[in-house]
Amino acid sequence: MTNLNSFLSSTIGKKVLVAITGILFCLFLLFHLINNLVIYTGEENFNYLVSSLEKIKPLIRLLELGLLTILVVHISNSIYLSIQSRKSGNQTSLSSVKKPNAPLSSRTMLLTGSILFVFIVVHLSTFWFNFQLTDDHDAYYNMVTNSAIGFGNIFITLLYLTAMIVLGFHLKHGFSSAIQTLGFKDTSIGKVISAIGVFFWLFIPAGFFSIAFWFGILNGGS
Repeated sequence: MTNLNSFLSSTIGKKVLVAITGILFCLFLLFHLINNLVIYTGEENFNYLVSSLEKIKPLIRLLELGLLTILVVHISNSIYLSIQSRKSGNQTSLSSVKKPNAPLSSRTMLLTGSILFVFIVVHLSTFWFNFQLTDDHDAYYNMVTNSAIGFGNIFITLLYLTAMIVLGFHLKHGFSSAIQTLGFKDTSIGKVISAIGVFFWLFIPAGFFSIAFWFGILNGGS
């Protein structure tokens, strides 16, 4: 146990924690997107899905607690590594890279992470919070598509569209960093993970983006 604590307290240990928690959060995003895409099948199906999840609320709360723990570990260790990197004068995947030929996603990692944190707070204070308050199981669809706390609000729509673009950049570099941190760079496993990563950093943000664009822009919040 002492050895494990020593490892997790080390720089490489914290990088591993950031990588693993990032991957776990990506799995949540996949699950969340699959559920959200049901909104394209119509109001009745979407309302039924959300109300079904409400019936297993104790399990959902447990999963949310686990997700919160993952986020806290990911964010706190990312901030710690960035601070340590700046103090030592080194450049890591978590800090701002000054090299002009470095990928944009790498140079803006902390910025994109900060924007996503703000987005999560807004998301929880709008959709999630209001879903918990309502007893009307037929209201979920309208709350998302055309209410003031949903895509009926152009500012909410633009925030979601921007956040999903930012998410794509963040995940793109995140997968690259995770592969290197976990020791899979230039290996066959690393190539497989990199290919899978394209799905996560490109198609998952695109899926969420499409929902905001379809209901908030093309259909004007309806």
